[in-house]
Amino acid sequence: MKKMTQTNFTNDMVDKAEQNFDNIKEAIKGLYEVLNITLAGKEEDIYYEVGKDNIAALYKNLIELLLNDYGLRKIVKKIKNSDIDLDIVLNEILVEKNLI
Repeated sequence: MKKMTQTNFTNDMVDKAEQNFDNIKEAIKGLYEVLNITLAGKEEDIYYEVGKDNIAALYKNLIELLLNDYGLRKIVKKIKNSDIDLDIVLNEILVEKNLI
């Protein structure tokens, strides 16, 4: 009976990870769509190009991280031990640059 519980738990974790990955992909696609809508027809605009490059780099690095099993396990351990700061406070960045 214990093995059945473990299998269900493992399956639930895999399902959750797959859903998280799908959500991340959709968020990246959404960012790209917003960039395209906002800067449509301005392909020569540096912000458009930089935005596209950053979105592509985000996705590429996410995939590389997921494929690096050993490194990913080490990063997860550091996150669990609070050795890595996970906060990205975008409002502070915008204030620093006087954008808001």
